[in-house]
Amino acid sequence: MEEIKRVLVAVDLTDMDETLVQYVARLSNEIALDKVYFLNVTKSLQLPKEIITKYPDLVAPMDEVTKKEIQFTINKVAGNQLKADYEIKVTDGHRAEKILKWIKIKEVDLVVMGRKKGLSGDGIVTSKIVRLAPCSIVLVPQELPKEVKKLVIPIDYSYASQLAFEFALYFVKNIPGLELTCLNIYEVPSGYHYSGKTYEEFAQIMKKNAEESFNQFTAKFDLRDITIKAKFELNKEDSIAEKIFKFSIEEKASVIVIGSKGRTQAASLLLGSISEKLIKLNDKMPLFVVKERWHNLDFLEALFEV
Repeated sequence: MEEIKRVLVAVDLTDMDETLVQYVARLSNEIALDKVYFLNVTKSLQLPKEIITKYPDLVAPMDEVTKKEIQFTINKVAGNQLKADYEIKVTDGHRAEKILKWIKIKEVDLVVMGRKKGLSGDGIVTSKIVRLAPCSIVLVPQELPKEVKKLVIPIDYSYASQLAFEFALYFVKNIPGLELTCLNIYEVPSGYHYSGKTYEEFAQIMKKNAEESFNQFTAKFDLRDITIKAKFELNKEDSIAEKIFKFSIEEKASVIVIGSKGRTQAASLLLGSISEKLIKLNDKMPLFVVKERWHNLDFLEALFEV
């Protein structure tokens, strides 16, 4: 996979900004970033005319005030821990469309966004960015794990799984001591009884098949000096997204990595029900949604004219 060099951080002047700055500073110490863009999008940068008329000497341009506030947060949280050149950008307009536009303009490799509890406020914006961005996204919870020790990847041996796995290997090779755990959730098909096997017997067959598929899947990658733990879980009644989330909590995972569904432009906009449910469920750890970079850019330009 291509390296992550250019990162866009979507800040909104809330308490979440401190967490995002802390996370991107941590990221810059784990992998070598070239550039970080802190982007704030407000509805309007224009002050009411009556305020400007009444206090002409006291009113500073809103974009400059906003930049100073963001700079204060960066200085307060990161200090000299942000190991990358950075710029602060302030603009106005529709938040999702402006973020997508700047992703294109700055040729961003990764978008860092806050995942607020309850998905209140910017839930719709976040969902739109995750669906439409032509690059990978990480959704960061309000409280970060203290250490980055374990990365969990749900895999079903699809192309999306391959994207996620390659992305995870990139991190493992750059972060000493990071543990990589692959989770495959298998199910017993509804028509199992026609085989003459019991449910338990067919479950063992499905597990063996999952294990063989895992070996075939990983054989395509250079895994020298990399230790990978494989877990195989039978799904009976829970939704798969709930099972992934519960597993990640039990494993005390620091990060979850999932791949975006589909190779075609239309399919790349459909994350799939499992991914979307996991995004809604997870407010405990950073969640990376890995995409094939710039794959749906032409479609995005036609849709939003960005």
